[in-house]
Amino acid sequence: MNSRIKLLVLCLAFGCHFQAVAEVNLDRFIRAQDDIDKSTRQENRVVKKDVYSSVENKALTGSELPVEENCITLNELVLENDFLNDAGLKKIKSTIAGQCLGVKGIEVLSTNIQDHYINAGYVTTRVTIPDQDLSSKKLVLSVVPGRVERIIIANNDVRDWILPFKSGEILNIRDLEQGLEVLQKVPGLDVKIGIEPASQEGYSNIVISTGRKKNWNVRAWVNNWGDEATGKRLAGGAGYLYNLAKMNDVFYVSASKNVEHVNGGYKSFSSYYSVPFGYWDYEAFYSNSESRQAVGERSLGLKYIGKSEYFSLKGTRVLYRDQVRKIAASAEVIKRNVDYHINEVELELQKRNMTNLRFGLNYKQNFTGALLDSTLSWQRFVPWFGANETADMQTGDVSKESHIFSLDVNYTKLLNVKMVDAYYDLKFNAQYSPGSLTLQDQYFLGSRWNVRGFENSSGLYGNKGFYAQNNINFITGFKGVEWYVGMDYGQIWGDLTQSGNYNGKQLMGAATGLKGNINTLGYDFSVSAPLIYPSAMDVDKLNVNFNVSYQL
Repeated sequence: MNSRIKLLVLCLAFGCHFQAVAEVNLDRFIRAQDDIDKSTRQENRVVKKDVYSSVENKALTGSELPVEENCITLNELVLENDFLNDAGLKKIKSTIAGQCLGVKGIEVLSTNIQDHYINAGYVTTRVTIPDQDLSSKKLVLSVVPGRVERIIIANNDVRDWILPFKSGEILNIRDLEQGLEVLQKVPGLDVKIGIEPASQEGYSNIVISTGRKKNWNVRAWVNNWGDEATGKRLAGGAGYLYNLAKMNDVFYVSASKNVEHVNGGYKSFSSYYSVPFGYWDYEAFYSNSESRQAVGERSLGLKYIGKSEYFSLKGTRVLYRDQVRKIAASAEVIKRNVDYHINEVELELQKRNMTNLRFGLNYKQNFTGALLDSTLSWQRFVPWFGANETADMQTGDVSKESHIFSLDVNYTKLLNVKMVDAYYDLKFNAQYSPGSLTLQDQYFLGSRWNVRGFENSSGLYGNKGFYAQNNINFITGFKGVEWYVGMDYGQIWGDLTQSGNYNGKQLMGAATGLKGNINTLGYDFSVSAPLIYPSAMDVDKLNVNFNVSYQL
């Protein structure tokens, strides 16, 4: 008897009961596969370093100028070759008008204006006092822009055109910071950027050493981040190649699989490529995964089979940066293909061929002893690249546009407590949608990435919601070992979209664990527990989690 006939016979025999069980299990199955896919992406991600400088701002006030007996009252201040001409310089000019300055006062004024250029990032620009007749009551100061003569890269390790500064341009420390970020996007580099005198007056050479020792890494890991039905214990590996095109590009391929014998299974493959170009950064990511899970009585021999493909192209542009903050915008196209089968029978209503367009605005700030990283994004469904409206879009059950607004905030703060070396970190996320969403776009709570303590539960999901994940991390007296304690809270706004008679929309959980590294061996061992949840939800009272990785 083939699978289609077998499924038909089963449906006739068990009627609506079989159909209801299949639908409930399928939602749980889809969520479990998505969560494992996300965990794999998190495991492989390349962490990029942010660079900020600390240049003390010096504001000009009239009281800073010395009072001198031999002075001339000035009516106008003129800056020759002023390429900045910002509000700060205009304020300085208005401040000087009507003041009586002598030799010392003019020198202080020149220094203050030069400090203003330095505060703006032009660290090699000078302000000089040319010979002049002050009888006209007009003071002229000359701005000598500091320019780049040559960019010298040790061993020609990278192509200089990926850097945000070029020969002949005015040198700005913001460009050097961005260049340092471009070079440090590859892990393990000891990048040094120096400014040296050049052969021409007013010019400098930029000397760069990347300190690159190798252009590859291999990484392996094992954890219990899988699902009970497809195998809790997962093992995987990734190979990283760096600077393939001498553009400080990053490429990796990765694969993972369940490593315990269960009546199901999970496997995945992913690849990633990223290349910087000045204030731009481009990324491409691809992954596919397959999950298998038994359904119903073992004697029936039925299995859910889920196959998922994910592809994204993303471009990010830094719009503004100064000593302590940075603003960037991004645009991303996401293509998803998913289909589900019971044995060889395709579940047409669950099939997805979706394309989404996402725009984001990122804001980062470096406070004294704290860091803020926040992103506001908007996403919608677009009929591009062969995308089709889902079955629930066609019936009007969910929005055809699938507008999603998201806010993501990460905040880290050093804790000034006597005898304790610790820091606090907050992860906050919220999603809002004006309409109903298809399952893959809905907001999900109850995983290690949002509200811990519910790793093995069905969780909660709806069209909008939020969560806050809080940790206090203690630096122990043992090298490379951190102890952390955390408490998380999340809530679904509006109606729950899952089956089940749940009497609540809130989750609260707690976790504690040890994390750190021994040379290139990394580890994270933790336990988590649910605290607040709907009474009808099936949860484990205690969850034990581990993740161990080793890198060459």
